[in-house]
Amino acid sequence: MQQRLFHLFVGILITGMAVTSPVWAADFEVTPFAGYTMGGDFQDAETGQSLSFNDTSSYGIMLDFRQAGDSDSWIEVYLSRQQTKLKADQGLFVGNPLLDVDIEYYHLGGTYGQSTGKIRPFVVGTFGATHMVPQGTGLNSETKFSLSLGGGVKLYLTEHVGLRLDARWFGTLFNGSGGVFCSNGACLVTVQGDVLSQYTANAGIILAF
Repeated sequence: MQQRLFHLFVGILITGMAVTSPVWAADFEVTPFAGYTMGGDFQDAETGQSLSFNDTSSYGIMLDFRQAGDSDSWIEVYLSRQQTKLKADQGLFVGNPLLDVDIEYYHLGGTYGQSTGKIRPFVVGTFGATHMVPQGTGLNSETKFSLSLGGGVKLYLTEHVGLRLDARWFGTLFNGSGGVFCSNGACLVTVQGDVLSQYTANAGIILAF
């Protein structure tokens, strides 16, 4: 169900922007991508146990719109999803998964970089929401503010097709301790710490219009 909603959101967003913003039609890029997301470590405040998300593959889409009057700057919508597991770290050993979790990023921001040539490096910064969906029965999802910083390169094969490589750090803000993945007032984990950090490397196909 979550995956179908994710795809529906992307479809509506693309269609809406195409219809309501024709001024961007000549300076618009769609980049579906696959990636690998790492990190996501924190401590349970009640047990002192170190918890982490598995490093797994991820996927998503980037929508980029060139800013009027500035050929080097682009507005970017970034959507991604990672299907992972939350585990307890025990020294050299890793405990049984506590639960499966889908981590989704819904971000808005921008890129700045070289605007000419077949090879175009850039830097990127975005902000938005991290939506964490536990697969346990009755557990509530969590939505937290997050931001990202990174960079990469665009390699254009033709005027309308290219390859995009980028890497980013994502920081999700928890503002100290608090319960997550709760059901009927009882929470599976009490997070200790302010920022949950993840790192992702992506590769995608640019479709430029």
